[in-house]
Amino acid sequence: MIFRFSPRLPLIIRIVLVSALWLAARPAAAAPASSELPDDLTPIYVIQGDGPSTPLSRKRVSTFGLVIGVQSNGFYLQDPTGDDDPATSDGIFVYTSSAPRVKAWECVLVRGAEATEYYEKTELTTPRSIEPLPSELCGSGFSVPLAPLPTPNVDPESLLEPFEGMLVAIEELQGVVQGPTKRFSNGNVEIALIAEQALPFVQGGRVFQSNPDDAAGLIFLGNGLGAELPAASWGDRVQVRAAEPGVAALAVVDYSFGKYLLLPLPGEEIQVVSRHESKEQTAQPDAGTFRVCSFNVLGLGRGLDQLRDATDYEAALHQRAAAIAGGLQNCEIVGLQETGKPEDAENLARVLTEVSGLEYSAVAFAGPGTASPDFPLTNSLLIRDDRVTVLNARNEQACTRFSFSVRLVPGQCPARLLPLFSRPPLVADLLVRGPWGEDYPLTVMVNHWRSKRGDESVNVVHRTLQAEHAASIVQARLDADPDAHVVVLGDLNDFEGSRPVETLRHGPELADGAAREPGRVLLWHAFDSLPLLERYTYIFNGGSQTLDHLLLTPGTVPDFGGMDIAHINADFPIAEPSGTAGVPGDPAVYGSSDHDPLVLTLRPGGGAWIAGSAQIPNTPIELVDSAGTVVARTESDALGEFRFFDLRPGAYSLHFALPEQVTLLPPAGDSDGPSAAVFPVKVERGRATVVELSARDRRADAGAASALFSIFYGVESAEQAGGSDP
Repeated sequence: MIFRFSPRLPLIIRIVLVSALWLAARPAAAAPASSELPDDLTPIYVIQGDGPSTPLSRKRVSTFGLVIGVQSNGFYLQDPTGDDDPATSDGIFVYTSSAPRVKAWECVLVRGAEATEYYEKTELTTPRSIEPLPSELCGSGFSVPLAPLPTPNVDPESLLEPFEGMLVAIEELQGVVQGPTKRFSNGNVEIALIAEQALPFVQGGRVFQSNPDDAAGLIFLGNGLGAELPAASWGDRVQVRAAEPGVAALAVVDYSFGKYLLLPLPGEEIQVVSRHESKEQTAQPDAGTFRVCSFNVLGLGRGLDQLRDATDYEAALHQRAAAIAGGLQNCEIVGLQETGKPEDAENLARVLTEVSGLEYSAVAFAGPGTASPDFPLTNSLLIRDDRVTVLNARNEQACTRFSFSVRLVPGQCPARLLPLFSRPPLVADLLVRGPWGEDYPLTVMVNHWRSKRGDESVNVVHRTLQAEHAASIVQARLDADPDAHVVVLGDLNDFEGSRPVETLRHGPELADGAAREPGRVLLWHAFDSLPLLERYTYIFNGGSQTLDHLLLTPGTVPDFGGMDIAHINADFPIAEPSGTAGVPGDPAVYGSSDHDPLVLTLRPGGGAWIAGSAQIPNTPIELVDSAGTVVARTESDALGEFRFFDLRPGAYSLHFALPEQVTLLPPAGDSDGPSAAVFPVKVERGRATVVELSARDRRADAGAASALFSIFYGVESAEQAGGSDP
């Protein structure tokens, strides 16, 4: 028998009082008949200890308890009574490698198991025997403590480590998805979310990898015990509740590869109660511009661990082609990562030609990674034949005296040197045609650097050497022509500001250890033009992050017309070729990969753009020219930032549709000017015009301190916040 905990206290009180409630409830369980049990038992709470790891590591122990959940390779076992110590867990995972011969709610004895830490998760492994016990030896049932939910700015370990492996109650959990439904090859499914009441304290409503305080509030749901998890996208609202009305849902607290998961029991309901409306729109191309794109197409090959079935492969080709034709508006130049072999890029060009009605060609060369039988990977390039001509293209491998386990290819490196790249940079010299007159010369470098998988202390050294090589290729072009047009793009597998990306931006450090020339920039990062909330291409464990990058040489910057990260993948579950449930617009465009594509717009002869901040979120803004014509519309994001890209030089005005109680103040340099909703702005060729405004709440003097807060998060959230952090 399992006692359901049916609480009625508000969340903040429940979190504070959970330990007290647990201790108060526990004596209700009847103690087992200890005289009928073996004498050499070690209670589960002793095995777990009061710290993050077991004090009995590598020791053989025997224990007993109630099976509270069963997986394909083990089961969760809980002590029937525990030790009334809130610092120690009464549950543990018993690893059996194959399907265990136990059932949920059985009383069992585990003999001679080894206490171990598997990636910091306390487990019992290699048990000598698992024996059934009479149910009365586990007592008449036990109480279920209420789980403390993770909260921003609070270390999850301090909340959930004392519950690792235990059955807990979850009451009225409704959260906003931060990591879309992810399905693993072993059948596991996960969703990452933030409790709805904690969302106002997450800047912009999105958790970023770069902000660990926000990431501490992530709640991870898993299907490890058989609960059905829905297809959910970023921003969707998900609710967890018991199948039985009026009681709390039950779940087991698990720890897996650096994060705590709640594993609801089979039958508990996890539902999407509302869908986030995506506002993603890629701008329609202009005849006076062309686009350069980057797209990781997620293992588009025929390797043993890729798309072996011919029907699946063809469907995947059509899916990626639809994403390029629809999501990227038939981009003229597309650098691809994760095509399997050169013929896979050629097949994608064939299907894209069919889907778009425009002739595409592929450029790709085999590298060390191409030869993998399981998961071949090759950098490649798609070009639109009506706009682009390839003058020259090649892989530019580097050789090193260090071994990074890159497959050896005969003749690729001199004796006693080893290849640096499994996927060498693909460098292509192009000419782009358009109404600007003389063809535009452009060099594109497609990169896919070392993954973060494995030992990151080694990986980052490898990526830094790869960055140095890529930077040396760019430097050689600039030595020959300081105004050379070069675009470097791809999946660099590292973040903005990381050592590898900074090495690419500024060039390698000097051999003699001297500092780089102050202010020297080899490449300008196009993401510098984007609002902070737009700067993500991938979501890992609920944290939005940037792994894909696009950079320009100084000679290309004057032609910069705009930058867009097409958020058509990272926010959504990876789709079957038939589409993704619950996504907006054309389902074929969404979820074809786990990386978002990048779209750079170049306007030969000079582009211009406006970078603005108004401190008011979700506010419609119109850009009006000197003749009074609205030339563009946008909306400020959750932090009040906005952009207008690909503008003609001239005089404009910004028109804000402000809430009645809010007004805008002019930039600091014009502080004597009146507050207003319309501001003049002058746009000059080849540069950004920065507009920084500040918002003022007219009701602030009357004591309505939460007025702007309520604009950000809604009146209800403002009342709940009450001026204190969670």
